Amino acid sequence: MPRRHGHTWPATILAGLLTAALLALGGGCASRGTVVLMPDPDGHVGKAEVATAGGKQLLERAQEMTVVSGSNPPTSPAAATPGYLAATFAEALAVEPLPSEKFILFFETGRTCLVAESQAAIPAILTAIKRRNAISITISGHTDAVGSVQLNDRLAHERALAIRGLLLQKGVDPQRLTVSSHGKGNPLIPTPDGVAEPRNRRVEVIVR
Repeated sequence: MPRRHGHTWPATILAGLLTAALLALGGGCASRGTVVLMPDPDGHVGKAEVATAGGKQLLERAQEMTVVSGSNPPTSPAAATPGYLAATFAEALAVEPLPSEKFILFFETGRTCLVAESQAAIPAILTAIKRRNAISITISGHTDAVGSVQLNDRLAHERALAIRGLLLQKGVDPQRLTVSSHGKGNPLIPTPDGVAEPRNRRVEVIVR
């Protein structure tokens, strides 16, 4: 049985296991399947340990695969070619959900007003929501390190609410929107306390 280290498994890594299970149920023969380690949507490659009663193999590289047959040890890791992946996992790849899309909007100092460049990015967010038929849009507010914790918690929340209000005005379903405030506690660019960093005065919108 495979075990994934570090991150949630992409759907494609499970395709070979599902095939193996179906074969085992279908004819009473020894189960056989292929496990391929695919990168996450952001390009990160984790690890997958594939184990049977006869032994185990560790997959550590993108598109590395092993074949499992009954209780025999998994085969030595080998690189899966693009053609093999397309032919073997086409169905799984077709139903794999799109990765989430993140948008970062920046604000004027101490205010809930977007800078001009970020104001121009709003149509792209609306397009992503419509294109994906998004079921979840999370909006998180942030500030730089200037000011008290209480002040920044409130300002971050007000920034997130401002973006929520803007999306509501454009017809986005309110039930799909979730708002949170991080204040100055989760900076995009770490700085000492009291330092004004424009890139930390932001709202992050994640469309799923």
